[in-house]
Amino acid sequence: MVKFKPADFNNARKNKFSDFDGILFYGPDRGQVLENFNIALECVVPEVDDGFSVFEFSSSDIKDDPSKLIDEATAISFLGTRKVIKIKDATDDVAVVIKDLLKNYEKLEAFILVSAEELSPNSKLRNLFEVNKRLAILPNYLDDGENLSQLIRQSLVRAGIKKIPDEVLMFLRTRLGENRATTRMELEKLSLYLYGKNEITLEDAQNCVMDSSSINLQDLPLAVAEGNNKRLSLILPRLLSEGNYPVVLLKIVLNHFKNLYYMAGEIESGRGISDVIETAKPPIFYKLKPSYERQLKFWSTEKIIKVISEINDADIRCKSKDSPQETILSQLMFMICSIVNKRS
Repeated sequence: MVKFKPADFNNARKNKFSDFDGILFYGPDRGQVLENFNIALECVVPEVDDGFSVFEFSSSDIKDDPSKLIDEATAISFLGTRKVIKIKDATDDVAVVIKDLLKNYEKLEAFILVSAEELSPNSKLRNLFEVNKRLAILPNYLDDGENLSQLIRQSLVRAGIKKIPDEVLMFLRTRLGENRATTRMELEKLSLYLYGKNEITLEDAQNCVMDSSSINLQDLPLAVAEGNNKRLSLILPRLLSEGNYPVVLLKIVLNHFKNLYYMAGEIESGRGISDVIETAKPPIFYKLKPSYERQLKFWSTEKIIKVISEINDADIRCKSKDSPQETILSQLMFMICSIVNKRS
């Protein structure tokens, strides 16, 4: 059983994971999973975009045609170097194919990198990587306690901060840690804010770092529908950095506008805004009612139909091969914001 701890993982990197045929990264912290996944990838393959050395399969690809993975994992590299096979968001279907692959081949020509969300102890995928000696596994749990403190200290020291008061460290620990990617982004933003300084105050931290718990997926459509560019500029990069797929975010915004369409139709039929909001299904949280009132004062059914059409078009474009999904999403979200801001 090879279950890495962070120190073990770093030691294995020195030999480019030559003792292993594959590693599974899983856990509740998606940002940390992706960070470690990419660290391993860059360690084994100098050029991560090299089409001759790096290959990616989805779980459905492997389930539909296991030979794709088997052929690539056993074929000698065109360049004579070790290849990497990436399998992101893997499911238990992948475990069966990898198990047979290791059983039938003593040596693989490719290093298999697998990422997954939180896996139960009964997961076939998790069990395979925990038990097989040719494989390794690295759980990625939320940063907390001394681990989070060390991450904060390292980032600030690199930024030239020589003294970090306990009150500042405590404040940052209460605001960060829910997602490694979000924590990194907030610490980088703080480092830029402190450029040229060698110390940090509590006021500096409070002015710069946003409470990560203050953002959730539903904040995105609210910012978009209100035309709140400033809020959108904070929310969208955060949600993307946490690993949320653009097509999923589009779906959330689409559902919001579909709900607005029904409510706007009720208002256009003669009902009052307050009455529509109070009787909405599902009920609207009381703190969000002012936001819905502002939205419904602007969005008519005619305008909403046009927005829904744009979102559906963006969804189709995002699902085409090699499309710049994040760019398509971002451009549309800010475009919708601009519609609200152009109102007379």
